[in-house]
Amino acid sequence: MSSLRYYRRLLQVFRSYKRKKTVLPYLPVRLWIETTSICNLRCVMCPNKELKKEEKGFMDPALFRKIIDEARGFIFDANLIHRGEGLLHPDFPSLAEYAHAAGIYTKFHTNATLLDEDLSRRLIVSGLDQISFSFDGFDKETYESIRINADFDKTLRNIVRFLEIKKELGSRKPYAVFEIIHFPDTAKDAGGRRKEFLKNFRGLPLDRLEVKEMHNWAGEIAQPLPRKKYSPCTFLWQALVIFWDGSVLPCTQDFHGYYSLGNVRDETLARIWNNDRMVRLREKILGRDISDLETCSHCDRLWRGQFLGVPKEYLWKFLFRRMP
Repeated sequence: MSSLRYYRRLLQVFRSYKRKKTVLPYLPVRLWIETTSICNLRCVMCPNKELKKEEKGFMDPALFRKIIDEARGFIFDANLIHRGEGLLHPDFPSLAEYAHAAGIYTKFHTNATLLDEDLSRRLIVSGLDQISFSFDGFDKETYESIRINADFDKTLRNIVRFLEIKKELGSRKPYAVFEIIHFPDTAKDAGGRRKEFLKNFRGLPLDRLEVKEMHNWAGEIAQPLPRKKYSPCTFLWQALVIFWDGSVLPCTQDFHGYYSLGNVRDETLARIWNNDRMVRLREKILGRDISDLETCSHCDRLWRGQFLGVPKEYLWKFLFRRMP
């Protein structure tokens, strides 16, 4: 997508959000497509380990292709991940390749525990545009206390080898991000450990290190709400989330699907985007009428810092095209 088209559509989103429109004259600009909800880890900060048996599964490749075929004309990018570890899906590289062939900018987060030589090569040649390695902690003790069931040394080797293969192939893609969540209890004295740890990537095509602030997964993780100035969630004006079974959700924080908007097996994304449930949700968010919304009433993202009435966390990333 050209920069001109990108910023024109971004301006359209901004105007609709600021003017408090509830029926939108455009389609979503971003998607989260969950290829699987299953994960091989039990990280301390993630509610995935609380998923019930019936909430776990793999997306049918035919359904994935239907979604991509519908979305190819109107989204900026697709995150091929949500609640699970996408590399558990046996067809993941081919799914990424299909989305790439449709001209969609594709992004992917992985815990990297399952990366091997073959899978790394397949991901790189698939056309995947961005890959983020979720890796919390600069030393073995910290990492393994957070990423339960993961092995620090093995996972680090997987990431290093992935970057080596990327370099060997002379590939600029995928853009590689090393992502760490800022845990207050483990961040003390991290400076020295961080510098030493990053030596592992010297001379390798790691494009960015990103330290992310924690959020409460809409109350799934216990921590007090910040209670700054209320700010309507921007998500309802720019994105949709699709679970592995086709259920469409308004936000990534709705981890258990409390507010389903419909199912893409039965309806189009375009119809769901402005259906009665979505319009009503936008009305309630704008009116701060959230007490009966299981997710929104407990979400800390409605109380974050703003600039021009827009949450700063997303505003800067949108402007500089660095959305996660």
